[in-house]
Amino acid sequence: MALMYTRKFVVPLSEVTPCYALKPFHMLNMFQDAADGAVEALEPPDDYWTNGCGWMLLQYTIRLGHPLMAFDNVTINTGHRPLRDLYSCRRFRFLEEDGTQFGLADSKWCYVDLAKRRPLRMSRVLPQVFMDRAEEVFEPTFIDPPELERVDLSTKLRVRLGELDVNGHVNNAYYLSWAAEAVPQDVYLSCGIVEADIVYKHEALSGMELLVETQQDGLSFRHRITSGDTLIAQFATRWEKVPEQRA
Repeated sequence: MALMYTRKFVVPLSEVTPCYALKPFHMLNMFQDAADGAVEALEPPDDYWTNGCGWMLLQYTIRLGHPLMAFDNVTINTGHRPLRDLYSCRRFRFLEEDGTQFGLADSKWCYVDLAKRRPLRMSRVLPQVFMDRAEEVFEPTFIDPPELERVDLSTKLRVRLGELDVNGHVNNAYYLSWAAEAVPQDVYLSCGIVEADIVYKHEALSGMELLVETQQDGLSFRHRITSGDTLIAQFATRWEKVPEQRA
């Protein structure tokens, strides 16, 4: 069943890897652009944008039937629904040009006081339009990534200023980009991502030193990102070989 908002995308050549597969970072930015468009379509009151609050992403579960490739035409259909008045669950449906669904992603968000970094009950602070136009047609599915059983690969990174968003912490898309940095080069250069289970545990801030540890089992990976003793995020990703004619 169609959700409330639809946006069309074309995968740009500037956002693909050397094998023409969509970069994981840009995939999450496509989600964000669709979500932003859905919120704008609700026409919330002006003070919504300046009330000192913002959305914080907690979790993603993403499944694609095939890697997204350069110049692919993609339609993302999205809608949201509240969960226990503490979370907003947003679903993204991926559609081919003929309307066939080939992918699905569920995400979980909380609405926070940006100064206190505390979650808020949505019904008390969000414009009523968010509650009135919520979806009732889907039950979100979330899969927690498994713990690492061993560390096969690791890489160290430092949070850059250019990775921060308007709320002063790292844009959520960069976390998946960091996980991709820990994938072997031969995989990155010949495959595209088709699955991701992501749990965001702690916000990353400018200047943080990060350690990305990875377990590899074929084209399936488990990732753990830490800063000192602080767990920043955990992931599970699966990659798939791109068609030979596109590699």
